[in-house]
Amino acid sequence: MKRIVLALIAATALSGMATAQNYLIENPDNKPYIGLRLGLDISSVAGTADDSYGNGAGFTIGAVYNIPIWKNLFFEPGVHFFYDTFDNDIEVFDPAMPGTGDGILSVYDGSIRNCGFRIPLNFGYRFDFTDDISISLFTGPVLNTNLTAKAYCDGLDDYTYSIMENGFKRFDLQWDFGVSMSYGHNYYVSVGGAVGMTKVFNPGNDDVSFRRNTVNIAVGYNF
Repeated sequence: MKRIVLALIAATALSGMATAQNYLIENPDNKPYIGLRLGLDISSVAGTADDSYGNGAGFTIGAVYNIPIWKNLFFEPGVHFFYDTFDNDIEVFDPAMPGTGDGILSVYDGSIRNCGFRIPLNFGYRFDFTDDISISLFTGPVLNTNLTAKAYCDGLDDYTYSIMENGFKRFDLQWDFGVSMSYGHNYYVSVGGAVGMTKVFNPGNDDVSFRRNTVNIAVGYNF
């Protein structure tokens, strides 16, 4: 009798473990949903850019559509508006006073300010640890459609011009990866990065051309 009771307890425990494991990687309640996202961007240059270009900050805001594919595997396309910046030391020729020479070449602190739409096409897998807490890993390509890119100079109020015609690309491609956590299905937070796959700035001089790398911290709400 004692052996029968122990066998029943073991079978129940194994069944519970199997159910929990199945729920972890294969939640039967999976269904498509829309999510809103707001993120902080840290942008950096990669490739062959010289020291005149540096990191900058920006933001993203947009929406995603999460589509279950198989078990807890999902496809999550999205559309985000983004505003990114890069630090940029700008060389400006300052004419000299009459009769004192030809002038001097001065270096001013400046920035490149770029905005457009970001289209991530991520695949991911979600692990449901409890009814309220889930963690997902995701990766996929990201297409940036650049609407404007302008150079600004902090020391010269009127010094600003578009660089879309001077080597800043209309489109550039990145590869996205990251981890996210959801609480109660609705509340969302993620940390990720995107590596530049194509050049975003290429004025014909390899010394100053570069790709875009970004780190993103986002919060959101799922419906």
